Amino acid sequence: MRSTRETFHNRVLGTLVGVLLLMAGPILPAAGQVRLSWWDRTHPQQVGHYWIKSDLPADYAGALARHLNTMYAEYDRRLASLPPRAPESLNVLIFQRRRDYLQTLQRRYGVDGTATGGLFFVTPSSGHALALWTEGLARRRILSVLQHEGFHQFAYSRFGGDLPVWVNEGLAEFFGEAIPVGRTLMAGGNNPRVIEAVKDSIELGTSIPFEKMLAMSSRRWAQGLSEGTAMGQYQQAWSMVQFLIAGDNGRYVDRFETYLRLLHAGFPSQHSFIKAFQTSDIEAFERRWQRHALAARPSGFLAALQRIEFLAEGALELSRRGVSPESLVELRDALVAAGFSLVLHRHAQEIELPAQDEAMYRIPGGRPGEQPPVFVVRKAALSSLTEPRRRPEDDVQPTPPSIHTEYLRPFNASIRWRRDPDTNELSYEIIVR
Repeated sequence: MRSTRETFHNRVLGTLVGVLLLMAGPILPAAGQVRLSWWDRTHPQQVGHYWIKSDLPADYAGALARHLNTMYAEYDRRLASLPPRAPESLNVLIFQRRRDYLQTLQRRYGVDGTATGGLFFVTPSSGHALALWTEGLARRRILSVLQHEGFHQFAYSRFGGDLPVWVNEGLAEFFGEAIPVGRTLMAGGNNPRVIEAVKDSIELGTSIPFEKMLAMSSRRWAQGLSEGTAMGQYQQAWSMVQFLIAGDNGRYVDRFETYLRLLHAGFPSQHSFIKAFQTSDIEAFERRWQRHALAARPSGFLAALQRIEFLAEGALELSRRGVSPESLVELRDALVAAGFSLVLHRHAQEIELPAQDEAMYRIPGGRPGEQPPVFVVRKAALSSLTEPRRRPEDDVQPTPPSIHTEYLRPFNASIRWRRDPDTNELSYEIIVR
């Protein structure tokens, strides 16, 4: 039993062709006519910095638009010294259904979005836009797409096509992994899978030399998608950016900002790097990054968020079979017995998270002398439900168990289950507080 999420994002600028033309209000069909296309039945609305065109319920679309504006403030804060090169045109297309996403991109822009969960595209003559779909995806994953692709859109307004692909993708990954908590944003956490993969590449001698990364073109980067090397490129780009922002207690962050300013001014990547970091010995600088990467430790908080999603997906699949475990042990045993695995699609590769992996039920980290962070699974609390709301529990699909963390720093996380009142379909949201 495999649960698949399409989360791979197309991250290469300047390779997609189309025309963005946001139309005014929808035209209502006459009786008997064929249902209007997604484009014709939606209309744009300005929310803060962005023009949003969507068929999502108004409150959901509004929440995503507000999150984009929160991310805009974060991008702008970190790149405050880089003014836009031209007036911004921040157009965003948010599709409820993947089918509409694929059809609209193909028919209106000539873009094949088959392998994408979202993308930012640039047209050669008529502008650019960010597009994504939400069908069946957890809210956290949707926000991650917005954050990653939103950075590409913001960066294009500052650099045009001049931002080297490694730093463009590295910063997009950096922001894509950020966790919104209330009105703040937690960025820079170490993804356990990514840091282990980067360590392996360094130890096996398969990491990409710095000089090659600095000079890599978007076309060469895109070849990694067909050659199966894209995953390593994204992982190393994130690691390099994370090192320049936080490595050696923030020693390089000011120089990194200087590097970005030089790129913004139009200087070539390698020249800008040498001038900003005041060294022509790129190999020596690379060795400093390697030491930093090899010493990296996983973020327990980020690992907990990834693994609680695995537990939620597993519990949701079991509930479709009429099973609702009442403890973490019961949940694990049921998932193993069912042969469950969560499959993620990222960078043209599959990441499979099998139920047999005991790490999926644990949270790394914890402070000496304190209670270690743990997952807690309990029977869903349904005693307060009225009879009409209880009926789906018996006749359709039981609500999965309560899942939350305890003793997790800096915040705990929990799963909030929701049942659609019309379809009785269950979904969830990861709550951090």
